[in-house]
Amino acid sequence: MRLFCMSRKIRTTVRIGFIILLAGLTGCNKERLTKVLPPDVRVDTYMQQSASQVDVLWVVDNSGSMAPRQENLAKNFQSFIDLFSKGSIDFRIGVTTTDIFKQPGQLRGSPRVLTPSTPSLASAFANNIKVGIQGSPYEAGLQSAQLVLENYQRLNADQVSAQEACKASCPNGSNNTQCRANCETNNGIEFLRPGAYLYLIFVSDEDDESSQDVRAFWRSFETAKGIGNDGTVTTAAIVGSSPNGCGATPGARYQAMSTLTGGDVGNICDADFAKTLKKLATSAVGLKRKFALAKPPNLETLEVRVKYPCNAAEEAIAHCASVDRADCADQPVDSLNLVCTPPQGGPDGWTYEKDKQSVYFAGDSVPGLQTQVELQYYEEGKGP
Repeated sequence: MRLFCMSRKIRTTVRIGFIILLAGLTGCNKERLTKVLPPDVRVDTYMQQSASQVDVLWVVDNSGSMAPRQENLAKNFQSFIDLFSKGSIDFRIGVTTTDIFKQPGQLRGSPRVLTPSTPSLASAFANNIKVGIQGSPYEAGLQSAQLVLENYQRLNADQVSAQEACKASCPNGSNNTQCRANCETNNGIEFLRPGAYLYLIFVSDEDDESSQDVRAFWRSFETAKGIGNDGTVTTAAIVGSSPNGCGATPGARYQAMSTLTGGDVGNICDADFAKTLKKLATSAVGLKRKFALAKPPNLETLEVRVKYPCNAAEEAIAHCASVDRADCADQPVDSLNLVCTPPQGGPDGWTYEKDKQSVYFAGDSVPGLQTQVELQYYEEGKGP
């Protein structure tokens, strides 16, 4: 009976061997399986973490045709903010317009900056994002964003200097972290915080008409957080994608900017922005889409797995090509033992990028917060 009981627990996997460890002298329910990899197999492991602080600037077209687009943003805000809440991210959200003639460099709405503690957050966002349709027909979203960032750099200059001086005086040792946190609290910055990621989102049914070249704005945005922080700035866009689509002009300049910063692009002609906003939020909270392999792989042996908590919501794993819950038995519900095998290829699957020696997750396959990514493979030139 013992041999029969053990055999029911043994799962076979290609290129993986198992040994059976007995946790006790009696009872099959105490027997556990431990994977033993063959020689030369590599497993590169990553935890999917989010950014701790994110500042988001929405730049919304306020010309005459934008009322329904603004309404679409307002009613689907929850799709955007859910990931921020789940990740306990300290966010700041501001809204400005593509009009550089009325109140240039200013955030719109009340309160101007939304935070996790803003009462009735969804309602406040809806009010702020509906910036009206009385703006200039000369839509200059890139320049408008630049003006906001330059304005807040000026407004924050004294507080930034005070923070830096305070942190320099903090003692080494166990009290250092708390001291540095107090420096930030006591010299508070409303928006464009030095330690926060910056995420710019452009929404327009016309292309950008700003006077400078896209790359000039790119360099400006990249340096908005100071020297050495260029990797903390990303842009995204919800714009027209094809001529005459729903009356929108293709947003070529906004798309070019998003390409330069590695951001996403959504279609402003979509009847529902929920999926687009979820995709944008994935990038905004800092979820990685790309994971590098330590060595060039033998592609025929590359296996990709994502481990989720055993109590993961069905929605979170709906994209998986297969789900294995066997290792969740008798384990804590938050243990990372639910194994998702994401599909390979397609709009919601993973692909291997040879030039970057990385696995790239597209669409819904992007690993969720607090998951573990495992990339298993033999090195190039080796195999089973």
